[in-house]
Amino acid sequence: MKGRCAGALLLALCLFALAGCGGNAKGTEYAVYYCNQAAGEEAALVAEKRVLPPDTEPVEGLLNLLLSPPQSENLTMAIPSGVTLRKWTLYNGLLTVDFSSGYGVLSGIDLTLADYSVVLTLTQLEGVEAVMITAEGEMLSFRDHQRLTAEEAWSALQSGTSGRTDQDVS
Repeated sequence: MKGRCAGALLLALCLFALAGCGGNAKGTEYAVYYCNQAAGEEAALVAEKRVLPPDTEPVEGLLNLLLSPPQSENLTMAIPSGVTLRKWTLYNGLLTVDFSSGYGVLSGIDLTLADYSVVLTLTQLEGVEAVMITAEGEMLSFRDHQRLTAEEAWSALQSGTSGRTDQDVS
């Protein structure tokens, strides 16, 4: 009898722990940041809620969503069509993302919006504190620094450097 109670308690604890993992049978919902094209709107980047299936690796899944068109017709990709993911690594909170050469031709506001869409999308993940973006394995030399955080992105976007950003869009 004592063994059954202990087994039932262990099973209940396991089920409770699994229920709290942030996902469900349908997957986990994330905010994926795209450029806002809606007339009269001030926000430069807008979050579109997307669900990753439970068996999808989160970093790769979110990067694939960033490289795919958004569902809303008022949004566009911040990363140019044709850019592909070459590889990514996560070490000590720094996620390094390497894109194909098409990312390396971005400059000015286009580069800023692409960088921030990647950073804001990926720093939602547990263990990702900062993002470093490269193109064909090379750092983009015209950036003033390479390690980007969500706090920097929010600060720059809210101070008017690149317009406003909305976090809550369905």
